[in-house]
Amino acid sequence: CMLCRWAEADPDICGCKRAKKGLCAHTYCLFLASGLLPQESRNSFLIEDTRCTIQEAAQKHCFVCSEMGAAITCREKGCNRSFHLPCASEGECVTQFFGLYRACQPQHC
Repeated sequence: CMLCRWAEADPDICGCKRAKKGLCAHTYCLFLASGLLPQESRNSFLIEDTRCTIQEAAQKHCFVCSEMGAAITCREKGCNRSFHLPCASEGECVTQFFGLYRACQPQHC
């Protein structure tokens, strides 16, 4: 997955892999990635938006594992902590897999 950088992540946590035009990402990684919004009525993402999100994530450290490529940023205003979706449970982060698909680090739950 180009967002979480895990090849073999648990599909119950990250969802199935989606591949399109040279990009590969888990379903839930796409939905929870900061700044990435699905197209209305299709549950798909624009390729260019996805590429931009991947590039932005490449500059962010995961506060759980300290590796680069953290695509999910805490939804609390003023908090800039980012993390990978597979690291979320280890870091005690909360992820919401319905409605707004939000995530936050433990201090802001």
